[in-house]
Amino acid sequence: MKKFIWILTIILFFAAFLLRLYKYEINSSFDWDQNRDYGEVQKIMNGTPVILGPVAKGSGGFHLGSLYYYLLVPSYWIMDHSLYSLPLTSIVLDTFFAAAIFLLLHNVIGKKVAIATSIVWIVSWYLVSASRVSWNVALVPLWNLLTLISLYRVIKERSQQYFYSLGLLLGLSFHIHVSIIPLIPIFLALYFKQMKYTFKDWIIFCILAITPLIPLITFDIKHGFFNAHLLRNQLGSQMAARESIRLMLSMTMIKLGKVVSGIFLAKFVDNIYLGIITTLLAYTTIVFDKKLLHQLAGWSIIISIILILALGDYGFPEYYFSPVYLSIMLLYVSQICKLPKLLAYFLFIFMISCNLRQITTTASPFSLKYKYDLVSTLKQFQEPIDMHYQFDPGRDGGFGYLINLMDIKTDKNSIIKILLTDKLNSPLYINGELTRDLHTMGNFRSSLYIVQ
Repeated sequence: MKKFIWILTIILFFAAFLLRLYKYEINSSFDWDQNRDYGEVQKIMNGTPVILGPVAKGSGGFHLGSLYYYLLVPSYWIMDHSLYSLPLTSIVLDTFFAAAIFLLLHNVIGKKVAIATSIVWIVSWYLVSASRVSWNVALVPLWNLLTLISLYRVIKERSQQYFYSLGLLLGLSFHIHVSIIPLIPIFLALYFKQMKYTFKDWIIFCILAITPLIPLITFDIKHGFFNAHLLRNQLGSQMAARESIRLMLSMTMIKLGKVVSGIFLAKFVDNIYLGIITTLLAYTTIVFDKKLLHQLAGWSIIISIILILALGDYGFPEYYFSPVYLSIMLLYVSQICKLPKLLAYFLFIFMISCNLRQITTTASPFSLKYKYDLVSTLKQFQEPIDMHYQFDPGRDGGFGYLINLMDIKTDKNSIIKILLTDKLNSPLYINGELTRDLHTMGNFRSSLYIVQ
């Protein structure tokens, strides 16, 4: 039986990897976060330690830890400093996660539900697309799976080993994303009566939680508690700019439904009804379902909704639901598996066909490949060129690195002036002079002006 489990896990792993690898170059972005991450990876490769990680909630927020930057280094080194190494790291992480769903959960929720959940995750267009985005959020699903299984073992079996792993996961959450930081403390509070551990166990738990934070704590002590002040200021500004609870509830349901629609139906569109249905499903699961893992999944959805409502910002991005992607899938798949076989098979085949069709027919107009292709056309100029850029914020990410990588010589005094832009339908000017179009790749465009 163990041999069968491992063989099936390996099959699921390669199925997930090959599907995510399919045309990933033309579907991988290199914009805001990727531009930042690449610069930090270069620092690490040059021997400069990087302590602070991504900024939580944009400019002015506090810094997370730098774990993800260091996870990017192996593929970056193996692929000889290629920018494609960044999305490939996210793909590998999501591939491990897809296979781990079955490996870690088949004894808990049953082989049928575990296999179905893994397969739906593997083929989901929304999740395949998310796996090709290189950023710290790529670690959230794997963190969520390990947290759910650890909580299950702690509550169900009083496992000391998994209790310690919860401590480590708590510390690592400060390196991954702000949306997951409160989850373990809230779950510990909810199930505190079942946490019958000794004082020594709690001390070890705290030590393991603090260990991943040592670099951040040390940095703050040396720099006048810089990051702690940023966190305090961010919390204060959020409280002062809170939206009404009615508006927040409406937007939360709309975006939750949008995520559910994207995961199962490959249609990333607003859907308040799916949001309400998902919330009710989570609530009824907590109240009526006797399976502990399902209850934990239901609680994680309700907790995430409450945290988003507390955030008070109706413009929050949909990926704030990433800590509950797995929970959503577990609850829906388990319900579908209870249906008559013919109907269940029909629904799964319908979902799989919708998602596979979308995966094989869509491409990102802002992909990294188009940036590579556009910059490669500049090698036709034997003389140095003067580069100009006109992009929406963040869209220019990677062009400067690619120009250096392809050894394209630049000189601000050159008579050959090149403009790179994402403006496709308007005349382009350099220093007030009308340019001549060169190439258009996806949603990127280059144009030329030669000083007479």
